[in-house]
Amino acid sequence: MPLLGPAYFKFSPPNMKFKKTLQQQGLYIINFSLPAGRACPGADKCWAMAAVDANGKVTLKKGVDNEYICYAAKGEVVYSNTRRARANNKALIDGLSIHEIVDLMLLSLEFNYKSLIKKAKLFRWHVAGDFYLPKYRDAVFIMTQELPNLIHYAYTKNLPLFKDVKKPDNFRLNASWGGRFDHMINSKDFPRSARVVKDQAEADKLGLPVDVNDSLAFGEIDQNFALIDH
Repeated sequence: MPLLGPAYFKFSPPNMKFKKTLQQQGLYIINFSLPAGRACPGADKCWAMAAVDANGKVTLKKGVDNEYICYAAKGEVVYSNTRRARANNKALIDGLSIHEIVDLMLLSLEFNYKSLIKKAKLFRWHVAGDFYLPKYRDAVFIMTQELPNLIHYAYTKNLPLFKDVKKPDNFRLNASWGGRFDHMINSKDFPRSARVVKDQAEADKLGLPVDVNDSLAFGEIDQNFALIDH
């Protein structure tokens, strides 16, 4: 019997864009997300969040240096279930220890997402949100060991959390440009990076391949690549 309610972590299947392209390769992704903006301590040019006022009205709040819309935050404005699920995940993490986070994640997957985790080959940490606490980063690293048959990957702008930190072999971290810590991105500390561009022409000018389905983000090769802003 599924274990439902706010006491359990919420995971999700891939969106239709990734589902269509990756299933052709026999790949399937499971996602875990946190609230956009509220769990993005390194964000700058993309910082935005869904803000709820006293009357329950939800609007998109942007940062002062925002240059492009965060699609994850925009989605939370439109979809209340998505907003609540991500807020629930963060609230649970905030109140638990490292090993309690891991135990509850494994329990949630076992009881509520068994069919999803059985066919998944990829685990994306954060369609929305980012690593925001050391204990959460460490919990994710343990999860990669608990689910060693999966390739785990993530984008992050919170680069100080990963400086001089050994990462699991099946975890692929992509430094994301446009944050508060861009100055830390270099080929030694962060050999994989993603940069948002306006179109293919800008990517070509920068000499960057464009990732259309995350295959460069989770692929074996350490490289820099572009993401076209839609």
